[in-house]
Amino acid sequence: MSTPPPALASVWRARPVAGPLFDASRLSPASVDASWQPLVQGWRPDGPEPGFHPGWARVGWHGSFLRYDAVFVGAGAGNRARRLNERTWELGDICEVFLQVSGQPLYLELHITPENQRLQLLWPPDGLERFRRGEAPLANFQIDLGDWVRSAVHVAPDYWVAQALIPANVLGLPLFSAQLALDTTVCRYDYSGRPEPVYSATAPLTEPSYHRRHEWQRLVLEGGA
Repeated sequence: MSTPPPALASVWRARPVAGPLFDASRLSPASVDASWQPLVQGWRPDGPEPGFHPGWARVGWHGSFLRYDAVFVGAGAGNRARRLNERTWELGDICEVFLQVSGQPLYLELHITPENQRLQLLWPPDGLERFRRGEAPLANFQIDLGDWVRSAVHVAPDYWVAQALIPANVLGLPLFSAQLALDTTVCRYDYSGRPEPVYSATAPLTEPSYHRRHEWQRLVLEGGA
């Protein structure tokens, strides 16, 4: 009998950040506990596809930023992107973070590669559709500032770690607070030496499409910061 997939969480609880801002080299699959969310294939009710590798993510917060941590199992992680805002999803493994203020039209899409290159996007309501139809170039939605967000990575032989620090002001906010309603998901392109990636996400997506904002998780900021 196959093992049933884990229950998918529609609410994600973020705890106040403690310790150093970045500690990617100290994170590993052994670090994962109940505060982490698994990346799954919610669109596959009978379980993940062959070649699926586990991954987990967590969110911590402070008034001025959110910190995302992700740990991905898999050997040989790499991406051919070598500068800011390349088309990372076509070039290898990536960690993706999506974030929006609930009910607001703009949303953030951030890619981090194992080499710590980033693709930084801020999408208006119809931006993705216009890009996919060829009516607007991707450059219209890129953020070309190298310090817009911060990130860190660690690559081990059989797993890799990505961290992202997202300031409140990139969403037009003065601060993050426990009263704020946010929606988010962490997603993965896992190539692991394959010609085509395996997709997974923390959100209970019903299709392997990461931009399904109505299916993202509600992010609850717990405690004080």
